[in-house]
Parts: sequence; C-alpha cells; structure tokens
Amino acid sequence: MSINRPFRHIQWLNYALLVVNVTALATILLTASAEGKSDQKRKDIRSIRFLKEQLDLTDEQYYEVVQQSDRTFRRYNYTLDLLCDANISLLEEMARQDPDPVKIERLTRRIGTMHTNLKNLTVEYFDNVRSVCTEDQNTMLASLFKMIMQLEARCEQCNRVDCPRKERLEILGQMNFPLSQNE
Repeated sequence: MSINRPFRHIQWLNYALLVVNVTALATILLTASAEGKSDQKRKDIRSIRFLKEQLDLTDEQYYEVVQQSDRTFRRYNYTLDLLCDANISLLEEMARQDPDPVKIERLTRRIGTMHTNLKNLTVEYFDNVRSVCTEDQNTMLASLFKMIMQLEARCEQCNRVDCPRKERLEILGQMNFPLSQNE
C-alpha cells in the first residue's frame, strides 16, 4: 500500500497539470479569436478613417459613414466566409477520384453568386459614402474607389492592346458623381 500512495499522488498531480494545460490552451485560443475579430474591426475603421482623411469628411459625416458601413462590412465578411467555404468545397470535389460534374457546376454557380454579392456590397458601400458627401467630396470619391478597387492594376494584366476601357477609367477619375438621391 505504501507504494500505491506515491503513485496516487503523482496521478492526481498529473490530472491537475492536465486541467491547467487545457485551461491555458482554451484561454489562448479564445484570446486569439477575440483579437482576430477586433483586428478586423480596426481594419474596417482604418479604411473608413482613410476615406475621412482623403475626402476631408466632417465628424458628422464620418459618424454617418461608420454607422451605415457597419452592416455592410458584416455582410461582406459573412459573404467572404461563405465564398472561402465554397472554394474549398470546389477544390475537394475536383480532387476526388471521380468528381461529380453536377456538384462542380452547382459550386461554381454558388461562387459566382457570391462574387456578385460582393460587388453589390461594394456598390452599397460606395452609395453609403456618396450619400453623405458634398459635391466637392464626390469629385474625389470616384478616384479613390478606382484606386481601392485596383482597376488600373487589372488593366496592366489585360491582354488587349488599345483597350477602350483604359480611357473610360481615366474619365472616371475626373467625374463628379451626382449626390445621392436621398438628398
């Protein structure tokens, strides 16, 4: 019996250390998850702050853009999450020994729909910002969105020579968009 007693103490010590390790791991994972969410929120705020600085928005305009953009950003991030999942599902299906063309077609359509949703959310965000801008601020807005969407970089990747879209992009940077219909 005297031999079992030290082993029993060691066994209880192992259980206690296991609980401490599991608790520490759970704390680390939860903290990392919370930090990731707050980092995304900070990135969203920074992008809006960038617009505030570039368009010289007043504090009232900035507050209005933040309020309107919060819902749009949440929907945008949710759609990105769904898009990521659909892309992985597509890759898994393509990697199967015998991929199902019907599933692949369904997944590619879902991915296309999500890309459409992302563009619609970009338009909604643009309209949100435009709705609080003055005429002078609206003049700069198209140039900013052209830069944010990196459209000129896509032109550099295009195979077309003498593409009429390049001229359209240049004109867009000089356009003054009408004020929102809400005003």
